[in-house]
Amino acid sequence: MSATKNGQPEEPIAATKTPLALPATADSDSVSSAEVNSSFKLSELGPVVINENGTMSRIENWHEMNDIERANVNRILLKRNKARLEKLKKEREGVVE
Repeated sequence: MSATKNGQPEEPIAATKTPLALPATADSDSVSSAEVNSSFKLSELGPVVINENGTMSRIENWHEMNDIERANVNRILLKRNKARLEKLKKEREGVVE
């Protein structure tokens, strides 16, 4: 071991840090699977969120929400997504012209 500037011995980095573990895999009961060439309902994933930069995402905890929460989120997202899409279209038209 070598000494540092303050005189304390320097410990090897690998010996002091433990590797980070990955979370446990999901139970096979909670995992949805789809056959090749079969249909799959995307509505189970929840609504699409349009971000301010134009990227799209989904709400992570959609499956945990009750019906009232889902209705409120849908109502708010429809307004927000519409406003964001209009803003993005105006920005795009301004750049194109």
